[in-house]
Amino acid sequence: MGSAGVEIAEWVNHNTVEAAFRRMNEARAKRRQEFANKGMRAARERDSRLMKALEGGAEVLQTIQEGQIGRTLRDASTPFGHKVDLTEYSMWREAYIAADQGQPIAAFEWIYGAAAELAGL
Repeated sequence: MGSAGVEIAEWVNHNTVEAAFRRMNEARAKRRQEFANKGMRAARERDSRLMKALEGGAEVLQTIQEGQIGRTLRDASTPFGHKVDLTEYSMWREAYIAADQGQPIAAFEWIYGAAAELAGL
């Protein structure tokens, strides 16, 4: 089953993604490796709920980016070097792509952990 038919425990929106980021940062600061390990296991298995949470989280972060710097990205007078995606959005997007290809990257383990939390895993 693809991720399109998957329901996740929490609705993926600005507030839930922000809360997942906060829990991720707290877990990393407290060196709770099990938080990241849970996400990596789900990413290796290509868990459909995790994939849906990664996809939804990236979409939310893209919407946040649009609200913050959208006009700057589209303005013709903006130098090319200033037309870059926000780091958080880029990382979630790349984490999703790597997991979707069946090759999750260890550098994204905390993002996978945050997405697992978001998915209720």
